[in-house]
Amino acid sequence: MTDKRRRIALLSHCIANQNAKVADYALCPGAVSPLLDLLRAEGFLIQQMPCPEMTFLGVSRWWQVREQYDTPGYHHHCRRVARSVADILEHHLREGCDDLVLIGVDGSPSSGVGVTDHGPDWGGRPEDRPVTHVPGKGVWIGILEQVLAERGLPRPRMIGVGLELAGFEMVTELRRLTAFLKAGDDDGR
Repeated sequence: MTDKRRRIALLSHCIANQNAKVADYALCPGAVSPLLDLLRAEGFLIQQMPCPEMTFLGVSRWWQVREQYDTPGYHHHCRRVARSVADILEHHLREGCDDLVLIGVDGSPSSGVGVTDHGPDWGGRPEDRPVTHVPGKGVWIGILEQVLAERGLPRPRMIGVGLELAGFEMVTELRRLTAFLKAGDDDGR
C-alpha cells in the first residue's frame, strides 16, 4: 500500500543550489543531494524557496552577519519574496497538505531556524572578524513566518540543518532530519 499523504517541504534555496552561497561557504558543487534524497524518500514534494540574500545583493556578495541584514531595505525585500512563497504555498495547500515542513540553514543570517550568526562589530570592508552563533531565527525566516501568519496560512514545522555550523557532519544531520520528518508521522497528520 502506498502512502497517499501530501507532504510539502519548503526548502532554503542554497540546499538545492550551493552555487547561490557566498564564496567559500558551499559544501558541494551543486545540491546537497543526501538531504534531497531523504526528502524524496520520505515522500515530500520539494518547493525550493528563493534566496533573498542573492536576490538582494547578487551572487558575488560577501559574507555578512544578521545585524547587517537587519535593515529596513532588506526587510522590505524579504516581505516581497515571502509573499511570492505564500502565493505558491496557497496553491499547494488548495490541493491538500498533510505535513508542511520548512528546512532552513542554521548559522545563516537569513535562513537560520534555530541558530543565526551574530557580529555587532561587523561593517565596512570584508575581513576576518569574530562571529558567534546565537539562538534565534535569521531575518528571512522571521519575516516569512510573519507573512504566512498574516495570510492565515499554517505555520510549517521547522528545522535548520547546520550546514554553516562548526563541526557539521552530514551523517549526524541526516539522522536528526530523519527523526524530525518521522515526528510528523506521529502527530496525527
